[in-house]
Amino acid sequence: MTNLTTDSIKALFPAARVRSYAKGQIICYQGDQPQHIFFVAKGHVRFYDIDDEGNEKILHLIGPNNIFPMLYAFGVTKEVGAFYSTLDSVDIITVPLEEFRHATETNIKFANVLTRWFLTEIDQLVSRLSSLEKTDAREKVLSALKYLSQHYGDQKGVWQQINIPVTHQFLADFTGLARETVSAIMHELDEDNIIRARKVHKLEVKRKELDKIK
Repeated sequence: MTNLTTDSIKALFPAARVRSYAKGQIICYQGDQPQHIFFVAKGHVRFYDIDDEGNEKILHLIGPNNIFPMLYAFGVTKEVGAFYSTLDSVDIITVPLEEFRHATETNIKFANVLTRWFLTEIDQLVSRLSSLEKTDAREKVLSALKYLSQHYGDQKGVWQQINIPVTHQFLADFTGLARETVSAIMHELDEDNIIRARKVHKLEVKRKELDKIK
């Protein structure tokens, strides 16, 4: 086993089962204590919290070949810390919790693969935090789009499609800005020929312009 893949997870955990979720479904609630660990085979999952005013705040995104909830999986927390829901159609491989923990303790190859995966996740989180540190609203949106294009976009061509649904509300939840602010900035970016929408919620960005963002 050299990477986390659908085939490698199925081979390592014969008791694992595949579950399919439609867009917008909640997989885990805050406070849950699931008896399974979830591996994303297809689609994208958002990890989010809800503030005292009822606003959703996206903390992290989880794409294919990723496992969640990791802190709970390793017993660092006794329950799931926030909500996990689907951004699009998602296929999840459910791995029994005790089997997962046993494998991490007894299978050195699997433990090494998880370590490499975790380091990649840390790199993504650092990039995400960098985008949130921007104080100017336009820069914050541009940094968020750069992050999304780097991790969830096509990597060829002048125009690159972000392969998750990107609505103004999604960006508002992702950046902590008001939806009206995001809408105004996206209109400006469209006029500046930095973004374009060719399909519903399928956003294309000009990476050459986004790469100028530090």
